[in-house]
Amino acid sequence: MEIILTKQVLLTDNFFLEEDEGEFFLVNSQQEGEDFVLDDMAAKMLFALIGSGSIQEAYEDLLEEEQVEPEVLKNDLLEYIRDLRNDGIVKIIDQEDNLSVVKEG
Repeated sequence: MEIILTKQVLLTDNFFLEEDEGEFFLVNSQQEGEDFVLDDMAAKMLFALIGSGSIQEAYEDLLEEEQVEPEVLKNDLLEYIRDLRNDGIVKIIDQEDNLSVVKEG
């Protein structure tokens, strides 16, 4: 599956982030012991992704913060998203799929 930069990245329902003594972990609520420790860059990328409205927005935010070549960052970010998706940690959705509509009446 091609990753489209206008799409949004969200954690799946099975995973949540936890912080302990300055370290960030991805915790699998369905399988005990399936936790992942995030290094600094992995945590920055994940926070940018789940805190942004699109992959492109996360990429631009990271590019402003990090001293790295744009193409290197883009490739690393897309590879990270693929890995997270393959491990069932994130899902990629259209921004509109995440909107809730309130019906009046």
